[in-house]
Parts: sequence; structure tokens; C-alpha cells
Amino acid sequence: MDLYHSRKYNLNEKFFDKWSAPMAYVLGFWFADGYMRKDRSYRISITSNDKEILESIRNIMGSTHPINKDKRYRCWTIYIYSKYLYKALIELGGLRCKSKVMVFPLVPKKYLRDFIRGYFDGDGSVFFVTYARTKDKKVTKELRTNFTSGSRRFLESLMNILNTELKFPLKKLGMFNNGGSLKLGYGTKDSDALLNFMYYVGFPIGLKRKADFIAKIPSYQKHNHKI
Repeated sequence: MDLYHSRKYNLNEKFFDKWSAPMAYVLGFWFADGYMRKDRSYRISITSNDKEILESIRNIMGSTHPINKDKRYRCWTIYIYSKYLYKALIELGGLRCKSKVMVFPLVPKKYLRDFIRGYFDGDGSVFFVTYARTKDKKVTKELRTNFTSGSRRFLESLMNILNTELKFPLKKLGMFNNGGSLKLGYGTKDSDALLNFMYYVGFPIGLKRKADFIAKIPSYQKHNHKI
């Protein structure tokens, strides 16, 4: 492993140089909940409400940087200082202030499911909705999944990829936050296929809270994964 040795912290600076399932996952998570800036130093950061996933990401990146708690926003952030890693992220499509302008990066097909899982763990959701059907008033419980983003181009590219890979329909994106954010959502059948695609048997890294929820989906959903 190629390590960068600072006065305090270690880091595998070449982490983003070669595609792998863990690398694609971390890149996807960063596209969802990451930031980069260059002032006096080159810094990238990743934020989550779940400290555990940041610990997993830190370990995979060979990093010993601390994970800091933001009491105001009740979240955790890891800040990584590295000019080399910063420039590698730029080459992969990383941007400052990316939320509304980012585009889907060129991910090798082999690692699409890992990148998409990373993004989903950051800016996706899986849940059940319960409602009374209009035609017969029967109470129905259905599975739903959503991806959210401020970038229309990113979500439309993701939708096209899922159309190609999983034969999902092309659809109109939903809007919320007074039009400031966009949503790509799927119903029960497509959600089941999507979750199996992302959380495949033996996937190397993922958000445990979300994976545990998926594992408890009723048996008619054909999930069989481990973390």
C-alpha cells in the first residue's frame, strides 16, 4: 500500500487510482455526501449521520484521520488532507459546489453496482408505504426506493443506466424543497430488483443500518446478502 505520511495521519493516496468495488463505493458515497476545497491546503471531506460507515471508509482508505462530530447538525465528518487525492478526485469528476452541477462519472460496468450503492447509502432511501387502494379500499403495503440529488443531469444519467442494466422504465423526476431538489423513485418490483443489484451477496462495504433494514424485508423479496 502506498501511504502518505503526514506529521499526524496516514493515508493511501493512490486509493482512487485503480478501480475496485470498495473504491467505487467510496466514490459514490462522496458524490452523495462529500465536499472538496482548496485554500491553504487541499481537503476532501465526507459526512454522514452514521459514524460507523465513516469508520469503514476510513479503514478502506488506509487513513488515520479523525472523524469529527458536528453537534449543530448532528452528523459526523472525516476531513482528509491530500493534494494527490484531491487531484485524483477531480479527474474522476469531482467538483467544488457540485450539488446542482455534477454529472455521473465514467464508472466501469463491473463496478456500477458498487458506485450506485455508495450513492444510495448517502443520498438514497428505502422504506414501506401503506395506503388504501382507490378501487377497493384495501390497505396495501408496498416497498419504495428513492435517489435524491440537486443535479438533474446526474439523476437522468442514473435513470438511463438503470434502464440499460435492469430494464427500469424512463420516467419524470419528482421535485421537492420548492424545486431545489430532485427525486428518482421506484415502486415495489423495481425496488426489489434494485436492492438485489446493489446489495449483492458478499458486497464489501455498505451502510449497516440500511443493509439490516433490507435484510428484514419480507421473504417474498428475494434478498440474500451479507455484510
